[in-house]
Amino acid sequence: MKFEINQFNYKTLPQLAEFLCLNKARKIEIKLTDKVEDLPYLNDVIPFMYQILDQEMYFEVWLKNFPFCVFNPEAVDHILVDKNYKGEKKIICKKCLWNNRCPGFPKNYLNKYNSEEICQLPDVPWEVMIEVEPKCNFNCKFCFNNISFSKESRNIKRFSTAYLKKIINNIAKADIKIVRFTGGEPFLRKDIFELIRYAKNKGLETRLNTNCSLINKKNIKKLKGIIDNVLIPIESYNKKIEAETTDYAFSLEKKIEAINLLKDIGVSKIRVGTVAIKENILNFDKLAEFIFNLPIDEWELYRPIPISKKEDLNSKFIKILVDKIIDLRKKINKPIFIANALPFCSIKDLNKVNSVSKGSLFDDGYTRLVIDPRNFVKPHYFMDENIGDPLNILNSWQSSFMKKMRNLEYLPKECKKCNFIYKCRGGSRQIAKMVSGSYNKLDPLTNIKNYAKS
Repeated sequence: MKFEINQFNYKTLPQLAEFLCLNKARKIEIKLTDKVEDLPYLNDVIPFMYQILDQEMYFEVWLKNFPFCVFNPEAVDHILVDKNYKGEKKIICKKCLWNNRCPGFPKNYLNKYNSEEICQLPDVPWEVMIEVEPKCNFNCKFCFNNISFSKESRNIKRFSTAYLKKIINNIAKADIKIVRFTGGEPFLRKDIFELIRYAKNKGLETRLNTNCSLINKKNIKKLKGIIDNVLIPIESYNKKIEAETTDYAFSLEKKIEAINLLKDIGVSKIRVGTVAIKENILNFDKLAEFIFNLPIDEWELYRPIPISKKEDLNSKFIKILVDKIIDLRKKINKPIFIANALPFCSIKDLNKVNSVSKGSLFDDGYTRLVIDPRNFVKPHYFMDENIGDPLNILNSWQSSFMKKMRNLEYLPKECKKCNFIYKCRGGSRQIAKMVSGSYNKLDPLTNIKNYAKS
């Protein structure tokens, strides 16, 4: 179905979404009118657009030739751009992360209204993760440190407090908004509270990955007011299995205690992450019930990273996982999604994967960078490419390797005409290399027979 928006009909989008759901539509393609006199003001339209985008689990939603900057960055994957379309841009657009892909505004739109809607996204990483501590008091089966900095040993000299503050200064000066403290286990550092407070005072959003074993009633107050977002791994609803998985007695009990303590001090977002191994997919309902009985805000699931060349999942289990997430979303009004790269064509219904997945946006260095204990800057946690100097993040971001990655030059030719190219990006480029030896190879979970086109 195709729908042309003008200044008279955009308020009907919620009713249109309801109609499409009732009639089990497969997809809708929305475009703006070509008549200048009927062009709507986009700031008025976007709230109604989100109401139809919220239904993407039921049908595909494609937006033809919309400017990127009027949407939330995580919604631009719905925009399709005609090769021959040439919209209008301002000089300020040249500094935007989306400039090369964005079609711009409709012709004469900026004259009719104004350029205040142009809100370029700075061409910088959205977030920098710092692996501040190489050691860990857990020995988790799924730890991707083991295919990165700790593959030989964790006996790496940790960064000094002064050096980490220099890194934080550089991040803040670069107009990057988010810094994440991770490891290893960050709380093995006695200065971790000082470092988080320092970043917060620099105006950064502060995030933390922790196994929670060292959080307690005595030190929890030190985090109050300085931490914005905490990610905690939980691999089972069963205490014995969690202890076996982490090689740490009472690990699940410690995590439950820490989650409640973090909620008590008012942390604005508490997230739980779970590796989607086959056992967890088959026990999804029990896991979901356990996790959402905790005071958490988000649950994210991760495709397992293959330690060997053998892939852990297949299309059967991916379909089960996707369907389970969709069913749970209908019951619980909290974010539940697959957080890391997974090719959408791993199952027949690509739109279903799209609706519950972050795609590859947060993998392979597309939007984030990592600083690891070897003084590397790398594109992602388990992507072992040293691309620059931790004290000059922007040089790393603009390195030739990262430009090629962001411009999709490593994308397999089979993926380049798929409608989901922007968000899926061919799945994981790193896993493709791990399994097949090259970033340009297909992700092992790709099934090109399910290729999507309009």
